[in-house]
Amino acid sequence: MNTRTGCLLALLTLLSACAREDRVETALEAGDSAGDIAPPIIAPDDAADPAQPPSYEVSIASAAADHNKARERCANQPEAVRTQCELEANSTFADTETSLEPLRGNQQ
Repeated sequence: MNTRTGCLLALLTLLSACAREDRVETALEAGDSAGDIAPPIIAPDDAADPAQPPSYEVSIASAAADHNKARERCANQPEAVRTQCELEANSTFADTETSLEPLRGNQQ
């Protein structure tokens, strides 16, 4: 690309940007709500409060992920301790599941 073509391309880009800005200003002045302007982003009212504890679904999914990781670690253990490791992982998950039961069906 030579210098003349580059300058022409830059000039066309600048002019098209100016024309776009003029259309936006015209739409704003005319009160055109269907213009090229996107609506503002507004946070939803139903978003969870980060200060509150997680829901049952999030808590049980997290506990299940921890359980799966523990079972994977157990699978890498020697045969002599693998069974005990799996029993402990299952017991921990069952205890966690029981402790989360009061949250089940709790719709805030």
